[in-house]
Amino acid sequence: MTIGIIDTGVDYTHQRLKMCTINGITLFKDSLGNIITKNEDFSDHKGHGTGIASIIKSHLESCNLYVIKLDSHNSFISEDLLTEAIFQMINTNVNIINISMGINSEIIPEKMQKAVNTCHEKGIPIFAANYYDSTKQCFPANFSNTFSIGTGYIKEKQKFKVLNNDFDIIAKGGFQRVAVPDHSFAFSVGTSLATAHITGIVCNAYTKNEWKTIPDLKKWLKENSDESIFSLTKHDTAVTRNLLSIREYIKEDIQALDSLLKPSEKIKKTALFPFDEKEIQSIIENKEHSEYEISLIIDTPRNIINKEKNTRDIPLKKKLEDDDFSLFDTLITGYFNDLKDEVNTLFGLNLIRECLLRNKNFILWDHSVKDIIRTLIKNENIDYKGDIFLTHIDNKIKKKIYANISCSFEATIPSICVIGTNSRQGKFTTQLKIKKILESNNYNVSFISTEPQGAVLGADSVFPFGHKSSVNIDAEEWYHVINALKNYSKQKKNPDILITGIQSGIIPKYPVYANKLPEKLIYTNAFYPDALICTISPDDTLDFIERTTSAVKSYNFCEVLFYCLTPWVIKHEKGITLKVKLSSEEYQGKLQFFSEKLNKPVIDIKDDNNSDLIIKQIQNYFKK
Repeated sequence: MTIGIIDTGVDYTHQRLKMCTINGITLFKDSLGNIITKNEDFSDHKGHGTGIASIIKSHLESCNLYVIKLDSHNSFISEDLLTEAIFQMINTNVNIINISMGINSEIIPEKMQKAVNTCHEKGIPIFAANYYDSTKQCFPANFSNTFSIGTGYIKEKQKFKVLNNDFDIIAKGGFQRVAVPDHSFAFSVGTSLATAHITGIVCNAYTKNEWKTIPDLKKWLKENSDESIFSLTKHDTAVTRNLLSIREYIKEDIQALDSLLKPSEKIKKTALFPFDEKEIQSIIENKEHSEYEISLIIDTPRNIINKEKNTRDIPLKKKLEDDDFSLFDTLITGYFNDLKDEVNTLFGLNLIRECLLRNKNFILWDHSVKDIIRTLIKNENIDYKGDIFLTHIDNKIKKKIYANISCSFEATIPSICVIGTNSRQGKFTTQLKIKKILESNNYNVSFISTEPQGAVLGADSVFPFGHKSSVNIDAEEWYHVINALKNYSKQKKNPDILITGIQSGIIPKYPVYANKLPEKLIYTNAFYPDALICTISPDDTLDFIERTTSAVKSYNFCEVLFYCLTPWVIKHEKGITLKVKLSSEEYQGKLQFFSEKLNKPVIDIKDDNNSDLIIKQIQNYFKK
């Protein structure tokens, strides 16, 4: 058989590939958009394709490979370049195609879909890597005629699991050693590697005449699927899409919603894991807002950068003794399976196992972690009696919300929404700071958080639609659910004011084509704030700040109360994101510049001297 590989090329001289016959071409896209074919040239200067080929070969004694290397004048792999490669593979007599890459897009690429469907009609299966976050669309993996590959917790490379959809598979994508050019090796991780493993597995079965057609292959995959495997990337998470077509609003019962929207009241003492995660850092930084005692921080064994970060006198441990488990009744667990180091991931799995055996409660914001917990309970027959709370909104919760509280909200309570021009500007910190200032002035404040850690830091409810969103309801339902959450806050606290905020920037910094309204605008439109507070960055242009606020104001009758300027500048250099802090003089200069140009107060939200200004701006606005 011949195996097709679409990638960055292959170093055919590598010792891992010495039993392979390798041919191929390069498809190069020039600055004019022309795609040029370079025959018999498929050398790998990036290293990715060589690693993929070496993994496939590891399942076979020998193999024939046909490589299509993708390259361009700016090193960007575009949709049309990948599509052309798939079409060209059809005419090369390959028996299977491995694509350990993909294009992230909200719009279905129709030409690429046609290429994939043609392969399917000709009996050529395509195995393609899904995006690490399975909630994001990735093509060709998300086409119905493609085998879409995620990564799971798998020790043996020959193992895999077929999910409910016959075309969704999880395979070994954890930390592993792979070949790279110049006879070298490197460690890598991801769905790209998982894709290569499953390609190698099914090619081995093909050489043994265990399948010959795609229907045969699907049957073989099901018969050999290992059901004990669980995903590390939510690729085995079911997403419901049912709409509630008729809503009947019955007697309001907020007590029925408390256990759905808030963690258990029996939670008293908590431990945080993993230490280095942004959401966990936010809890530590704002621990005075926590509804629970934070008695312990747990770090991963191979983290070496924690010395830069303040624990605020909370004990920090990398190894737990039996006595340490008595310090907490609940483990607050973040996105621990995002950790790229397999040692750290295994540490997290063992920590969860030990907590389950001791009936510790869990507060989670990653659905895949809850799935891991369920799998451990089932596979290891753990008699677990604790509580598990996941910050999420799905159709099940939506229906209970509709059944217990009105989705019609009368705009009688003043409301503020914190928006921003970019990520990492302290929008969540701004919300907590304003809440604290208002409460210190005897205002009763309700808080709806879009950050999952809001469930720990005093939010009435959480609508976590940002990073790794766990909001799984259709966009048209957002208006009703968010209004219901506002009513829930109203019934629960009878607040003087409502506060919320978004994650990241409200609009893209550079123009993009989109066929639907961005989620952040859907949220702000549904919340319908009376006033805005906008976080900005030192390198923002005045035009972009204006476009950001205008985007929200075009859907809502609201005004900006003031701006909050972060002292940090985000820079992207050679694929690395860097945060650079302005000097005190530079920061003061930027504060003065933006205050003059924006004709509104521009402040440092962390400066307590601004508390009186914040209160006056809010009071004066709502006196109008």
